[in-house]
Amino acid sequence: MIKRKSGDVTPMKNGEYLPAYYFIPQEVLMKCGKELNSIPRYPHLAIRDWESISIIESDLFLNLIIDAYAFMVWPYMGLGTKREIYSGYEPSWILAHSPAYWVEALTESKIIPPVGTFLNNISPTEYFGYVPIEEISETLQWLVPLAMEKHHMNATIEAAKEFRCFEDFDFRHSRQKTDFYRRWYHTRTAHPQVSLESWQEYYKESHDGQEWDVPDDSIDVELSSVAEVQVKQFMATLPDKDKQILTLRMEGRTLEEIADELGYKNHSGILKRIRKIGQLYEKFAGVNYGFDEKKII
Repeated sequence: MIKRKSGDVTPMKNGEYLPAYYFIPQEVLMKCGKELNSIPRYPHLAIRDWESISIIESDLFLNLIIDAYAFMVWPYMGLGTKREIYSGYEPSWILAHSPAYWVEALTESKIIPPVGTFLNNISPTEYFGYVPIEEISETLQWLVPLAMEKHHMNATIEAAKEFRCFEDFDFRHSRQKTDFYRRWYHTRTAHPQVSLESWQEYYKESHDGQEWDVPDDSIDVELSSVAEVQVKQFMATLPDKDKQILTLRMEGRTLEEIADELGYKNHSGILKRIRKIGQLYEKFAGVNYGFDEKKII
């Protein structure tokens, strides 16, 4: 609870995640923009400074907690795959992006203090430095499996593996997605066990002599060329500033780097413009990549 400027005493939004914020390694935080790094490392000051409070209560801070903890715990969930291959609908992705589980485990193991103790009894001079990433890795290596067992996550993940669906995968190409597509269509053909040659003969007989063609790799080249032309046509419709942002992002520049180069105060303005550009491209190309649902940036 904090006393507002109006005199009202209300709960501090996202305050339950403040102890967890100080457990995020510096290597991760440094990639998240000046705003999120401006929260004082003195917690007593962080919950009394109105600028810091506004950041902690923002969606930006909550998204940091969600994304940072998903990034931190994923390597220890025993999945053996990259997080990026899955969509936001896949159960393991959802569990990884549910910070309440991981914060609870850290608190119960006394690695971070309970939020009540943390906010009410913190000394004005107590400074929270950065936890070494090696120490965080060693902790999560044993903590994540325990949390997964407690909340029966393994059973959920195994069930998802057994009953895969198209929605589980991100729009990007991945080996796992390709394997799923192959299994899906193979097991659903009327003759799943026949050889390729037999299937080609069957197809020819049932389609008035029309040949069944093996997919040509050159098609991928053709599709890439069409996509490149489409992107160039779309870019021609954008204002110069948006063209710069899109070009820099396609070159692999970070949001912070783009913001610095183009004179933005922080990266959040760039993030908003990229999502807007993405939504415009979806309308232009007639596709849905997930910009409206904020799945990608």
